[in-house]
Amino acid sequence: MTEENQTPIPTREEETNFSIRAFKGIEVGLGQDDPLVEIARKLEERYPNHLILVQQGKFLHGFDKTAYALSVLKKYKLKLVGTADEPHIRVGFPAGNFKRRLWALVADFGIPYVVSLGNQKNGRTVYVSAQNNYNAPTLASVSEQIVQEVIHDLRMRGEVVKASAKQLLTNPDATGFKLKQIGEELDRHLFADIAKISRDHRAVWGESVREAMTRVMRAIFMYGTEEYKLRLLRTLSADVDLVKHYLTQAHRLNLAKGIAFEHRVGLAVELGKLVGGLIRMHTSGNSAGELS
Repeated sequence: MTEENQTPIPTREEETNFSIRAFKGIEVGLGQDDPLVEIARKLEERYPNHLILVQQGKFLHGFDKTAYALSVLKKYKLKLVGTADEPHIRVGFPAGNFKRRLWALVADFGIPYVVSLGNQKNGRTVYVSAQNNYNAPTLASVSEQIVQEVIHDLRMRGEVVKASAKQLLTNPDATGFKLKQIGEELDRHLFADIAKISRDHRAVWGESVREAMTRVMRAIFMYGTEEYKLRLLRTLSADVDLVKHYLTQAHRLNLAKGIAFEHRVGLAVELGKLVGGLIRMHTSGNSAGELS
């Protein structure tokens, strides 16, 4: 049973106490670049200090202040969205059972919410949870400056990643480029991790990981001098995916107790992204020898 299913569902009496009401078709100004942001903005003007969530497909999205609050309180992952001139931070989660997901925020933190369900074609229904003594300072403390600082931080991270990838693709020096560095770091940590687990798990799970990482490192060291780079990279990509699979297994088998699981997964994901970028570069080059 997941944590979500353990959260109590508000009864009809509880909903009445918190004055949850619905109304049809609030008028909103839809912007062409990101209509959900405009909907959220209109609702925030009408319901200040509420969490504002807007449905898109099967998901609810929250922007800026709402996004920041949910990232702090519920550990939802922030995403940078919008245009270069009008960037926003966003979080999202499935729209199903949204009351169950948000009820804890009302009960534990006293933060009411507004949820806009539906779409532009069929109309929207807006649900408002209004608590008489809600905790206004919680969202009021999230200033526009805080939001802009988070946007700036995410933007800078993106620029660093792009610059790093550009340097990698334009100067693939096998003695020092990032692919080799990340591969060696992941290999070093996993080697130490395997030594910590039980003998049985070392013999089965650990051996599988070592074999996969051996192929990964061999391909990385070969990349600089390999004639058919695209073919090598595709094999490398499959082996990196296999390492990710084994890391997922470690989590399910509770092997991650003595392992910095998120760090290892992060390295494997970064390695996969770098390999994917190199594959796209060589594919766009359309070398007949490599594609054959």
